[in-house]
Amino acid sequence: MKRGQGNRGGQQILFRLEDPLTARFGSTFFTGLPTNPGVYFFTGEADRLLYIGQSANLRARIGSYRHVAQGRHPRRSLRLVAGIRRIEWELCESPVHAIARERELLLERRPPFNRAGVWIGPPWWLAGETVTGVLRLQLTREPQGIGPLPPSFRYLLGPLLRGVQRVLVPELPLHAYPHGLTRSTVPLSLSIPSPDPESAWQLITGFATGETEPLLALLEQVPATESPALAEFWQEERERLEAYTPKFTPPNRMAERIADAPLGRTTAIERLI
Repeated sequence: MKRGQGNRGGQQILFRLEDPLTARFGSTFFTGLPTNPGVYFFTGEADRLLYIGQSANLRARIGSYRHVAQGRHPRRSLRLVAGIRRIEWELCESPVHAIARERELLLERRPPFNRAGVWIGPPWWLAGETVTGVLRLQLTREPQGIGPLPPSFRYLLGPLLRGVQRVLVPELPLHAYPHGLTRSTVPLSLSIPSPDPESAWQLITGFATGETEPLLALLEQVPATESPALAEFWQEERERLEAYTPKFTPPNRMAERIADAPLGRTTAIERLI
């Protein structure tokens, strides 16, 4: 596990509100991060673990937190960034290993800023109805529609619906998306205007049940945005989609798997000053 430490030299560092992490750690820290897949850890005051995440590219993912800003991101994300005092990471052999390692660590450590993955809850079902120009969706605990879906699907639904909207209406800017889709956690029930609600429903149900490649391939064909901040936002959304594991594992079987799973490969500890 490798580490970056804030408050260099024991002195408090004043930082710009729009980019506290660069001022706290220095730009060379972020350019020196590895591009390997792995798991990362954000720690606050008194060595309190705040958040655990994973990425296929640690440099890109950790660096994206420098652009968390008021008005563009939820208050929860702003509080997380403001509290980070140390950044550590653990390299993994592949993105698949990083996903598995994150899942294991979340259940073991349960950081306060993580929502999905810190406990094994009941499954979800997704019901949908298409009418002219509108797709109506409801995420429910009741067995109806598509399911059972993993407990973490609640937090994947937003990136999934935004990804489908981006594929079907690529010219529509993010700020013009239906109100429910611009929230970090979308409502459990919502109606989405769509030029092709049938295709939207097929992409959603296919992805939810494990056919993830069609949507990911279509997202690759969407023209890149010129805004660096938006480009990083869409990259983060894509990483969340790529990390999706559609199979729901009951709590008793998940506990058995974690108990039997080997620990991930770690690197030597180095301090970055």
